[in-house]
Amino acid sequence: MKIYSFRALISIAALAVLSACSSPSSKTAIHDPDEAENRKVHNFNKALDTHLVAPVARGYGKTVPFEADRAISNVAANLAIPGEIVNSFLQFNFEDVATNTIRFATNTIFGLGGIFDAATALGMEEDVETDFGETLAVYGFPEGRYLEVPVYGPRTERETYGLVVDFFLDPVGNFLPSEARQVTFPLYVVDKVGDRNEYDDAINGILYESEDSYVAARSLYLQNRRFNIGSSADNLEDLEDPYAD
Repeated sequence: MKIYSFRALISIAALAVLSACSSPSSKTAIHDPDEAENRKVHNFNKALDTHLVAPVARGYGKTVPFEADRAISNVAANLAIPGEIVNSFLQFNFEDVATNTIRFATNTIFGLGGIFDAATALGMEEDVETDFGETLAVYGFPEGRYLEVPVYGPRTERETYGLVVDFFLDPVGNFLPSEARQVTFPLYVVDKVGDRNEYDDAINGILYESEDSYVAARSLYLQNRRFNIGSSADNLEDLEDPYAD
């Protein structure tokens, strides 16, 4: 009981801080008052990728068979679904609640815990991804400042606090036996390493081939995030081109 009370207090505190967040003046504006500090963190993340993450990811890609990588990705995606169900419920999006509940049950039972994506094989709708950052957006919380978070990379204030709440409210993390929870975090890390290998060309284009990798990463993240939560510009032509002169 004490653990859950502490987690609730953390979540409430995050929401209280978030309610005071400043917000960009328009849907397409970029609110980055801490750019100098953000650039320092970006340079750290970029160096981390150069010297550790990218080499490990490429080694992973060369040694781990595609089928094993796909199985790891499937399990990680399946473990994320209960949290997505909770957020869809909080957003009053009951259609997505039903879709993800059916997918989770199907993949857990017939996909051997999610190793196989049985739901997709049976022609079911795709997993509807969401998080507490999107839940906050639905309730009208402002986007806040742009942030570059160590290791995690581009975020906004809203998504950063949402990430914290998702961690503490994770149904899988709360209800799995302690032995099983010790496996979920390494699995998540390995899945992210696999993603880094899979999207190697795109990530390299942003970090190492753009004129200003910070501006490119910031712009692409905000465009994608705003579009996914339905608050992007009405006209896609209005979106900022990160590679423009």
